[in-house]
Amino acid sequence: MPERKLKVTILLSGGVDSSVALQLLHAAGHSCTAFYLEIWFQEDYENFWSACPWEEDLKYATAVCEQVDVPLEIVHLSEEYWDNVVRILLIRM
Repeated sequence: MPERKLKVTILLSGGVDSSVALQLLHAAGHSCTAFYLEIWFQEDYENFWSACPWEEDLKYATAVCEQVDVPLEIVHLSEEYWDNVVRILLIRM
């Protein structure tokens, strides 16, 4: 019986774990699409978020996708992240 090939969506963080998972799924013959969530405020909150290496993470995620020829979609969720995570954390402080 032939192995079933899947259509897989994977969220890349720019880290090792998600990158290896993408490479393994692709190598197994699955049809993959990768997503990177942009949740940082690059312009308006430069000093507040300066410790986040989002640019480096995105470059790494892009390179991994190019290496295995998998499309990468960038999903802009900065406002949603602020409204549902950061704002709530600031209120609780």
